[in-house]
Amino acid sequence: MRAHNAASPRRRRPLPQSIIGGNSAPHNAYILFLLVNINLFLRPAELIPALKGLPIYEVLILSSFFLSLDQIKRVVQFPNLKRQPITLCVIGVLVAVAMSHLSHMYLYGVRTSTVAFLKTLIYYILLISIIDSPKRLKGLLKTVAISSSAMILLCVIDYAGIIDFEFIKHVSDRDGVSDAGEVIRVFRMRGTGIFQDPNDLSVLIVATGMLCLYFFNDPVKSPFRFLWIVSMIILMIGLLDTRSRGGLLTLGIAGMVFVLPKYGKKAAIACAVVGVAGLTVLAGRQGNIDLNSGTGHDRILLWREGISALKSANLFFGIGQGEYSDMAGLAAHNSYVHAFTELGLFGGTLFIGCFFFAGLGLYRLVRFQIASRGKPIMRDRELERYLPYACAILAAWCGGMMSLSRCYVVPTYMIVGVSAAYLNLAGASLARPTPVVYWNKQHQLWLIGISVGMLISFAIFVRIFAG
Repeated sequence: MRAHNAASPRRRRPLPQSIIGGNSAPHNAYILFLLVNINLFLRPAELIPALKGLPIYEVLILSSFFLSLDQIKRVVQFPNLKRQPITLCVIGVLVAVAMSHLSHMYLYGVRTSTVAFLKTLIYYILLISIIDSPKRLKGLLKTVAISSSAMILLCVIDYAGIIDFEFIKHVSDRDGVSDAGEVIRVFRMRGTGIFQDPNDLSVLIVATGMLCLYFFNDPVKSPFRFLWIVSMIILMIGLLDTRSRGGLLTLGIAGMVFVLPKYGKKAAIACAVVGVAGLTVLAGRQGNIDLNSGTGHDRILLWREGISALKSANLFFGIGQGEYSDMAGLAAHNSYVHAFTELGLFGGTLFIGCFFFAGLGLYRLVRFQIASRGKPIMRDRELERYLPYACAILAAWCGGMMSLSRCYVVPTYMIVGVSAAYLNLAGASLARPTPVVYWNKQHQLWLIGISVGMLISFAIFVRIFAG
């Protein structure tokens, strides 16, 4: 028998699918996490009254958490956190929440607020730990798109009076005063569970619409593809039913950002102008955006209350998480002003950092794409195809938060988490795998500059329009 002296060629080790590396989270943990997300939109206790009181969400998320402990430990190691500045900022927000009360020696607030935000942080950490492959990312996006569309369909059916669902309650909002001195009211569609605010629901509708468009344009043909068109039509009806001006502006932002990388600035601006102008004709109240009267002016007055509170010893750590409504009578209806006021310059900067680093990472990928002149920049084509949709969804949510106080809730950190997971996957899929963004001195200075600049801009804006 002939001896083989030459060593057999070594098999090439596969490249990691995420810049975090390591073993993938168990499949069972992934399935449980998908169920967690379904539960966010379609709450079993609302659909089936017999399930009321059962801790379904808690059981699902804790089960997924314990199954993913090895991956979570790897994600939160500091060398890996430096590759994930978004995650570092989210963890920093938890510290800021605690410090906002500790600086006032309000220990009860430290305990309750920290525990409340810790639940949101667990969701975020789970997302970036479990969504560690392009296939899992696409599965999560599809789960969110279907679940959210189903919830909005139920709301549209109820709003139209076709079926009366007990768990869906719409709202009659004050919308200023007529020339005759009578209060003007408008009937607006609300969502279920944590989407009770029509403005909040409208931003979700825009984000869901972008996901539906992403799956409709999937190069892998499916006989059920037309259902995404049906879903987008329902979403448009739902957007109009919310009567949300912020939702209309959010749609314009999403459309402009989606078109920008592919067709340039002129096409993006034209798309936004035409889209908003067309919808303004259809939308009635939504097309009437007035900063000098009505709810628009009322919100600016709320912003003024928050910014005024920072002209004190509260500047660095804020007045305390959850204290804005007690101070001003209502929430700020602006997540950035809300975060600055409650968490101070320290926490507000970290909150903005979540979106700054996400936006910076996506911007760099777009620049890589433009510089490549049509050549693929990622080994995984599906990740590259998702890039404009990721940009549009992040921009839409950032724009929507200008009229919403959503600093601490799970949906906001779902958007942030999906962006972070996408950047982890995209960085590993580049020709030369590398983190797209990094926690370093230069980026820290950029973040501080942008944060201070935003706070000053809000102060100037309020001074001009508050009267």
